[in-house]
Amino acid sequence: MSDRTIDKMDIKILRMLQEDARKPFKEIADQCGVSTETVKNRFNAMKKNGIIRGTTIVVDPRKMDKKHIVIIGIQTTQPYSNQVLNMVKKIPGICVATRAVGRYDVEAIAIKENIEQIGSMKDNIGDFQQVRSVDVDIFVDKPLLCPKNFEFD
Repeated sequence: MSDRTIDKMDIKILRMLQEDARKPFKEIADQCGVSTETVKNRFNAMKKNGIIRGTTIVVDPRKMDKKHIVIIGIQTTQPYSNQVLNMVKKIPGICVATRAVGRYDVEAIAIKENIEQIGSMKDNIGDFQQVRSVDVDIFVDKPLLCPKNFEFD
């Protein structure tokens, strides 16, 4: 499987691991109609090729008294997006922050306990000299920020 794209069997294995990253290879093999060794070899090859970067658990922040999950869109003055990104990453409650292409130069996801914390965080980011604007959107429904939402073609 080196240097080739994933096939239907790889996708089937990935789908099962997206549902439960701890699913035994034997169970996956049985459901795919192949040997456990085949699943193990394909998993290891996908890991070696960087398709699988690791395994993880999915946490529901709302069960831990973190009530608001927000998306933050930041427009920066050029060429300061990297500096703004580094500042945003240091803000407590930021889960993910990355440079972006499109409407925003930097986008982030944060988890906050209340609306006041969200407002304070937005003001804090807006105070950065290199920031032109900050938009914040709050998830209303339970967000599914987990690997099982990723699609493959």
